[in-house]
Amino acid sequence: MLYKLLDLNQEAFGLKIPTPRNLRPYNQEQMQLFPPSVQSLIEADDLCMLVNDVVKTLDLSCLYKKVATEGNPAYHPAMMLKIYFYAYARGIFSSRRIAQALKENIAFIFLAAWQKPNFRTISDFRKNNLKELGLLFAQIVQLCRQLGMVKLGHIAIDGTKIKANASEASTYDRERIEKEIKRWLEKAEAIDQQEDALYGPDKTGDELPEDIRDPEKRIKKLKELKKQLDSGSSEKINKTDPDAVFMKTTNGIKTSYNAQAAVDAAHQVIVAADVTNDAADVEQLLPMVEQTEENTKEKVKECSADSGYSSGENIKAMLKREIDAYIPDREYQSWQRGKPVGDFDKESFVYDQRRDCYICVEGEELDFSHLQKRKKKEPLRIYRGKNCHACRFFGLCTNSKSGRSISRHPYEKELRQMRRKLDSESGKAIYGKRKYTVEPPFGHIKSIMGFTGFQLRGKQKVTGEFKLVSIAHNLRKIWLYLKASGSNLSEMSPAPGC
Repeated sequence: MLYKLLDLNQEAFGLKIPTPRNLRPYNQEQMQLFPPSVQSLIEADDLCMLVNDVVKTLDLSCLYKKVATEGNPAYHPAMMLKIYFYAYARGIFSSRRIAQALKENIAFIFLAAWQKPNFRTISDFRKNNLKELGLLFAQIVQLCRQLGMVKLGHIAIDGTKIKANASEASTYDRERIEKEIKRWLEKAEAIDQQEDALYGPDKTGDELPEDIRDPEKRIKKLKELKKQLDSGSSEKINKTDPDAVFMKTTNGIKTSYNAQAAVDAAHQVIVAADVTNDAADVEQLLPMVEQTEENTKEKVKECSADSGYSSGENIKAMLKREIDAYIPDREYQSWQRGKPVGDFDKESFVYDQRRDCYICVEGEELDFSHLQKRKKKEPLRIYRGKNCHACRFFGLCTNSKSGRSISRHPYEKELRQMRRKLDSESGKAIYGKRKYTVEPPFGHIKSIMGFTGFQLRGKQKVTGEFKLVSIAHNLRKIWLYLKASGSNLSEMSPAPGC
């Protein structure tokens, strides 16, 4: 009909639009005797072809054993993995957007072989296979190792804050919970009075519509939140995702998770990935080292991390494991960043091991005073001066009437050894690897892939999703590596099983 209207308009205005002769034939209604292969429409070195080949090398027995033997046939796990791996690698994280791409994007159509699972099926596959995604992540790390992309000569560990799938407005502290409970109790009381007036005092209310009984559910939920808040150490809790916590990010304080990654220096392959709701990194060093060794089946030889991972306990653990670690403490890092050190800094005091005291620049002793307890750690030894108020430097060295105090770490020896190692030329060069090893993958995940917030909720689920993100990152690394070397995966043997 539209074509006829256009023809009439041309006739009405006396328009004659000539058709150029030197054009390729163009006919949208032309039928083909043999329909083309979808694969023939895709470049051989396209990312989707790499994803297709990688999934063929994986042992999917961990997914196959979950397929139900009864009911409607399930979509093939290999197909579902391919579309998820490719979607995340292309920065498509929403199950609805993936479902739409299966109808419009030729690469998705090829990977799915024209099948079109709906968004709910796609979402459920991710949600129901979080543990398996972790196992498949380890297989892909092994694949990178077989390709020569993971050498484990040096790994760098770091964390980044990623926004939780939770509204800031849904965050509650104890005061707000109490106010909300009171408000909904009053509303529930008002509804009870209305029910008595409308239905009589002998009615239970069970037959009433759901929206009338809603206050009771809200009160129950708020009480559960209060119980969780009282049992933990946090001052606030999010109603949408109780596992997420407020963390300082580059965009301000947001409800987030702390995503951890260990990255191999050879080709920036993520060899270990995890998520914690602890904003501090210090407790994550050993778990990341252990996961790296488990995924690669090799021992970590050299490791770097920033000052957030520094503790005497961690340094001692690295020595015990015979890992050459490069981890500055916060005080040392402040000096390196140009923070001025005065004449009365701790380094200006000399420790006398025989007498167990510190000696200041004036020759006065600071004797042992007491132990300062620390949560889950060995206590600090505190030393304090006795005659500081009479010293000519009183007011410069300290303003305390009790005298200058100095804390001695139980692993002071190990911390000083680490500082000396970092101060050496070789130490500076090795620690310098950290910046261009672990930081680029986080930048790639957030800026190139566009992953700036989790789609799922709950610590266990977001951990599985970050494994999926790390798989997508590694797939892109494999893709670029093979393109640069002109190789392919055809000669690769299947990865170790689930």
